[in-house]
Amino acid sequence: MARERTITAMIVDDEPLARHGLRAVLSAIPDVTIIAEASDGEEALSAVAEHHPDVLFLDIQMPEMDGFEFLRTLPAEEMPLVVFVTAYDEFAVKAFDARALDYILKPFDEMRITASLSRVRELLRLKEQAAYSRRIEEIVRTLRPAKRFLERVMVRNSGKIHFVPVSDILWCEAAADYLQLHTSAGVHTIRGSIGSFEEQLDPARFIRIHRSTIVRLDAIRELRTGPHGEYTALLGQGTELAVSRSYKERIERLL
Repeated sequence: MARERTITAMIVDDEPLARHGLRAVLSAIPDVTIIAEASDGEEALSAVAEHHPDVLFLDIQMPEMDGFEFLRTLPAEEMPLVVFVTAYDEFAVKAFDARALDYILKPFDEMRITASLSRVRELLRLKEQAAYSRRIEEIVRTLRPAKRFLERVMVRNSGKIHFVPVSDILWCEAAADYLQLHTSAGVHTIRGSIGSFEEQLDPARFIRIHRSTIVRLDAIRELRTGPHGEYTALLGQGTELAVSRSYKERIERLL
């Protein structure tokens, strides 16, 4: 059977007797280690930043800074699991509103603390699994080769084959089963669909503005707004291309 990981705990309570009682119960549990104690909120903020406990047993009623204010002050990235400690059952609802894992009533009941720690173990296990999954995803993303986008297009013309650099394409439009590639030097026609062609283009350089039109982003000189909010993309040499409503939001984000 796999050994349970050690749970690091911190006690925050302004009452020495309460800290002593909780310490006595927690110290008797084999997989729990008390790494810090604090008697007020200010001291607790420093201790959490230094020790990074797994779980915080936090008194609610403390002078100057109570448990709720302490949690509001604690940076989100330093937030451990929280078990509130209180002598008043009326604080229970507010404790859960503050996203506490659990709350324990004074005087301490050993079985109640044991039950809270069971929840702590389960949540820590889930957190570690999630962190492990995120790490694996990061590794996979790092190792996965970057997608290579089309750099040039093969064009057949009068029995000859030549290549047009993608960077020369100003815009292209679908015409039945063909694509017309517009460059500053002229128009080239190739066989293919606009959808499959779009997938081969770098989305940081080219954008679909219509179901039949793709344009190079830096070729757009101006977006002109029509009377009904529609856009027209103006390119060099007076070329005007309609932007359909379904692509309007996307072009606004990119330009």
